[in-house]
Amino acid sequence: MTSSDRHQHPSLSDRLARLVSDLQSRGVLISDGIQVQEIPGRGIGVVARRVIPAGERIVQFPVNALLSPRTVKTAILQEISDGGPDAASSIFKSTARKNRDVNVRKRLKRHTSVTSQAGKYADLLDSLSSHQVLAYYLYREKLRRNSNWNSFLDMLPTLEMLDVVPLVWDLLDRGRKRLLDYLPASTYDHAARMSNQFWDDLKAVQDIFINVEDIELFVWAWLCVNSRCLYYEMAEARTSGDCMTLAPVVDFLNHSDQEHCSVQVYDAAQAMKFFGLVTTRSYDTGEEIYLSYGAHTNSFLLCEYGFTLATNKNSELDITAELLTILKRGGRRSCDRDNETAKVESSKLKFLEAHGYLGDYTLSPDTISYRTEVALAVAQVREEVCREPASDEPQVRTLERSQLKAFISGMSNGSKFKAKSTVMLNAILEDVVKNSDIVLSMSNDDVKGEADNRDNIRRLYVERKHIARAHLRLHR
Repeated sequence: MTSSDRHQHPSLSDRLARLVSDLQSRGVLISDGIQVQEIPGRGIGVVARRVIPAGERIVQFPVNALLSPRTVKTAILQEISDGGPDAASSIFKSTARKNRDVNVRKRLKRHTSVTSQAGKYADLLDSLSSHQVLAYYLYREKLRRNSNWNSFLDMLPTLEMLDVVPLVWDLLDRGRKRLLDYLPASTYDHAARMSNQFWDDLKAVQDIFINVEDIELFVWAWLCVNSRCLYYEMAEARTSGDCMTLAPVVDFLNHSDQEHCSVQVYDAAQAMKFFGLVTTRSYDTGEEIYLSYGAHTNSFLLCEYGFTLATNKNSELDITAELLTILKRGGRRSCDRDNETAKVESSKLKFLEAHGYLGDYTLSPDTISYRTEVALAVAQVREEVCREPASDEPQVRTLERSQLKAFISGMSNGSKFKAKSTVMLNAILEDVVKNSDIVLSMSNDDVKGEADNRDNIRRLYVERKHIARAHLRLHR
């Protein structure tokens, strides 16, 4: 699915044949017009074996044949139902079972339709996020030699193939942690948020289930869910997370920033629901079929999936870190440096937060986001403007606050702030170009790591430099 899949071992055709056979036994229909194969330089992908018109359904799953939170929970509860209390004790920690009895007894009413012993454990499963329960299930099934999903598990990438994801550099001691230092600040922050989320998810799973001790295996399972799940609309879904699913074969489609296929859920005979992948354009024989994972930047794609695009219509330059630094420096002219700085930082950042404009400051190749323009305006006003007005406040300060609020609310075009905003932005962009040049001038020996990792990091800086220079040309 990502560029890392190119390292698949040579038994692809045999493993694929087993997967297709298993899926067909579950009622999955795969069009004779598509073929899964190795694509030079791109890993595994899906290509057209014949001319495929727009609107053709190329894969169809009964919803019950998907690996979704609902089907996974059902499988676990069915196992408990078949095996009784002993089965439950082989899955859930005793402390979790005890806490269930004490804390969730009242909530069991919604499970009255489940009359078996298994129904008592439904709330434990419901306490987990969809990502957590799916990651646990992959982890657990990978440890079982007789898993019903072995053919699917055998087609998932190995942990070595996932070494292109910054999360792996951070969590596992594989000699790549130093690569994090070369990431742009916004990408580094994204990777850090993912790392925090991973540890939160691992703890949640370990609090409930027994035998979740192999951290590397859970990293593998967590990343497989993160990088291969699809989202589809279900009217009966309780949360958006319930719309997550793993769909074998569909996860072989590589990403494009253009629309190629759409996911559909529809009813068929006997009111059975089906999940389908439908083409939105026609394909010639031999042409690769893509699926857009969403309108994602290269920074997002690298952190979440482990690849970047050479050209990406969703490219953007994130200057959040640079602008926040300026905002935090806003009042350091005071002689009472320590106390005043703390107040200034709090004032401007709290002001932006109160108005819904704290963070996420970006530029596309030809536009500046409104959030960025607001932050630039706030950065240039006096710190007192962002505080509650004093009773004896000078009129000029009241006017300045009114002008700022008018701009934020859309009642003014912000022309008063334009000149200074341009000066500040150009200074930021010049630093972006300079810092990008430093990284891009480094040799392979300086940025040690596999070619994929170096190329992805460099592509981020090429993109940042390109967007920065485009705006410098526009605003000089």
